[in-house]
This record gives sequence, structure tokens and C-alpha cells, in this order.
Amino acid sequence: MKKIIFNNQHGERSAFHWKWSAFLFISAISLFLFSSCEDGEEEAVRYTVNVTVQYPEGYPNGSASDIEVKATNSQTGTAVSAKTNTDGVAQFSLVSGIYSFSVAHETEEFALNGLLENTTIAEDKSLTITLHASSLAGGLVFKEIYYSGSPVEGSFSSSYFHDSFTEIYNNSDEVIYLDNIGFGALDPAASNSASPWVDENGNLQDRLPLYGYTFYFKGSGTDHPLAPRTSIVIAMDGIDHQTDPAGNPLSPVNLANADWELYVGHINNGRDADAPGVPNMEILHTTSTSLVDALYSVFGPAKVIFRFPENIDPAVFASDETNLSTKPGTSSQVQYLRIPKEYVIDAVECMNHDPNRRNKRVPSDLDAGYTFISAGTYSGKSIRRKVNQIIDGKVIYKDTNNSTEDFLQDQTPTPFVHPTTVDQ
Repeated sequence: MKKIIFNNQHGERSAFHWKWSAFLFISAISLFLFSSCEDGEEEAVRYTVNVTVQYPEGYPNGSASDIEVKATNSQTGTAVSAKTNTDGVAQFSLVSGIYSFSVAHETEEFALNGLLENTTIAEDKSLTITLHASSLAGGLVFKEIYYSGSPVEGSFSSSYFHDSFTEIYNNSDEVIYLDNIGFGALDPAASNSASPWVDENGNLQDRLPLYGYTFYFKGSGTDHPLAPRTSIVIAMDGIDHQTDPAGNPLSPVNLANADWELYVGHINNGRDADAPGVPNMEILHTTSTSLVDALYSVFGPAKVIFRFPENIDPAVFASDETNLSTKPGTSSQVQYLRIPKEYVIDAVECMNHDPNRRNKRVPSDLDAGYTFISAGTYSGKSIRRKVNQIIDGKVIYKDTNNSTEDFLQDQTPTPFVHPTTVDQ
């Protein structure tokens, strides 16, 4: 029998090459499969969304071309923009999710705003935004609202909210009389839940419900002039909150020189202190006499300034039962004062910093957007309206009836102080 002798060296080499080749092959397959999975995860399905922008009825222009539309993912906060073509259509390529689509556009005469909220994108879709037009002629505006409250030494969980204030500015070039102008916040107090004040189609009603304490400037017509490009500060408590024994050393504000105070001690059995030297606004209505102070939600109030027609006495209006309503869907007998939407001069929708707790209370034609303090409650931060122009040393604040575009967030409060530069 012929003996077969294997060369051990060559055999070892053959085995080695076979094993190495097999390893490379398996590695390549694994890398391919891994890369394929990874690529599949990165390349999420996208949908084509066409948003048609329409001018309001009666607006003289044709198609709404070259207008920027913003699409914001409500869950992630990611925003992308696209401009309308000559047919007034802006096209987006979006991953699935819940989006809001907004427009904030200015011409020489008008601010044009539109908003579509809570729109689910899970397929190709065509949407329409009809714009609202408001004049840029000027008037009273909220310059700054400090509502978050300030931290207490040693703990952010402790609360100090008595240092809040609202600053109102005359954005026009004429004297504005504050007589019989009202000031307050809409119900619900915070944006955490949807408003029950809606019609059969789910739209916010045109008669706006006021929450908590509502005030007004009582006068005969010319008692309270506000000069052009000047402001007033309305304090919850008109003290130096940084140094007063009843204050908070960590408060960012001194309100001892406030123009007005929201004193309610004669309503809530003396639980509110009356600061000396600061005049008190007149209470028009309240939904609660148990509130410690004229507190507006530290989670984000929807504030309004409104003017009564000359032939209407505010106190008479507030006592008329036809202007009062109980809250829909509840058994509570609390009466809410309701004002016609057309009375509103300015409105600002301040919402919760949590995106899951944002529900509008202000109709979109009064405020097409919203703002918030991302630093959260008791952060000592405010919102402040952006400066649009400075002419002859006087500030003109941006006012497009869209708080998303008009306000700066997380500001250090600056009552009585107006910027010297334009905000970009």
C-alpha cells in the first residue's frame, strides 16, 4: 500500500487560510447587516406636507407668495422653515409626529399671522393657513411680564411669588388715556389643560372669561394719561422685594417705585398688605376672595389689556348678569366676567414650559403664538417684548400679535428700564 505523507507545514497553512477567510466573510456579513440596520434606523420615513397660505378676506394682495412658514415638532421642539411659492404653497418633508405650523409676516401696514396646532403627520398631507391681519399703527402693549416668582434661599421648592409685575407701554406717538382700561388674565389660570370655553366646533369663544382678580383704571376719561413711548409698572406688591423684611433677598426686583399696586386686602379679609406710597388699581371682578394676593399663575397666565367703549361704565358692565357665566362642564356656581373679544387691546399667551401642558386660551387672531419661561417656575426670570426700532432715542417694541415672535424668554426682569439697542 502506498503511504501518503502530508506536509504538516502546508496543512497548517491551508487550515489557517481557511479559518481567516471564513472569519473575514462572517465579519463582512455582520458589518453589512449592522450597517443595514443602522441605516434603516437613521432614514426615517418622511412625508410631503404642502401648506397653502391664504390672505384674510378682503386683503388686497393676490396669492401669498414668499412668506415663511415654520413647522415645529411639538414633541421634540425641532423647527424647520419653508417659503411659499408663487401659488402660496410651502412644501415640507417631515417625519411622523405632531406639529404646529405658524406664520408671522409683516408688511408696511399690517402684521399677518396664522397658526395650525396639534396637526398629526403620518401620511402625505395638504393643509391651509388663513392669515389674520392687524394694524401696525401702535397702541398699548405688554412690554414685560414677570410671573415666574423667585427662588428662596436653600430651596427651589419654596415659593415666593409676591414680586411679580406687569409693565405696559405706550407704543404709539400719541398720548393714551388709561381711564376705564381693564387688566387681567383669562381662564383657565394655567395652560395645563384645554380650555372648556369653546363653541360646538371646539373653537375658543368670542366672549373671553376672566380668572382671579380683574382690575381697571377708574377715571372720568382724561385722569390717567400715558405719554408716547413711556410705560407704567403694575406690581403685585409695591415694595423693595430685595430689602424689605416681608420680601425675599433672592428676588430680582425693587418695586417700591411701581406706578400701581394690585391690592386686594379689603376683599380677602386683610391677608394682603397695602404698600404705602403706591396707588391701588380698582378691582372690577374676582372669581375668588380666598386668594392671598392678586396672584396670576406662576406656570404661565394668559394676560389681556382691554378697553370699554366710552358709553359703558366698567362697574355697571361687571354687575350685569348677562356678562357673567359659570364655567362649562362643572357644577361650580362661581361667576366669571366675560368680555367681548373686540374690547382687547393686547393679549399675551404665556404657557407652561412643559410642551405637554400647552393649551391656548387666547384666540389666534389676538395672539397667533405663545411664549414661556424655559427656566421654569421660581426661576426669577421674565418675558420681555423685543425692540423693533429706536427712533430719536425712543423704543418701538415689536407687535405682530404673535408672542412666539414678539417676546424674548428667560430675561432678567427690568422694570422701568427700556433697552438701547434693537433685538435681532
